[in-house]
Amino acid sequence: MMDGSTHAGPTPGPSPAGDPAGFVDQFAQGWALPKPDAFFEYFAALIAPDAAFRQPLFPTAVGPEGFTRTFRPLFQLIPDLVANVQRWAAREEVVFIESTFVGTLDRTPVEFDVCDRFVLRHGIIAERTSYSDPTPIFATISRHPTTWPRAVRHLLAVQVRHLGARQRPSD
Repeated sequence: MMDGSTHAGPTPGPSPAGDPAGFVDQFAQGWALPKPDAFFEYFAALIAPDAAFRQPLFPTAVGPEGFTRTFRPLFQLIPDLVANVQRWAAREEVVFIESTFVGTLDRTPVEFDVCDRFVLRHGIIAERTSYSDPTPIFATISRHPTTWPRAVRHLLAVQVRHLGARQRPSD
């Protein structure tokens, strides 16, 4: 935990945090988990069914299923991706988290900074908007032609999954 106290480690299905510091701890713990299954299982309990996830280059994802559809292809490109929280700020139900993301793409280290803006509702994610520059990832991909097919599949998978989700009839 960020306050220096001991903790047995993250478990799937965390309880919603009652305060912003607790949410930041949960964010950090979730991103430290192995990808993809433990990560998705952990975060599913922290995402409202109607939560909107907005990020550069990709369509808005909704709910835990949309979150999974967006991030699963990313972990196929960078399976060891982790977020290291640098700083955070909060006001009422809004939490900003600045993180440095680090991973390996085709045996090449990649690092990029992200600022996520979360709106919490009853301690869980109701909305997330990510502010980042994807240039470091694209620069690494451009220097490694062996990653080109996976990168194209990643971009197409997210777009196709998004279109399929939008075309499902509503209940």
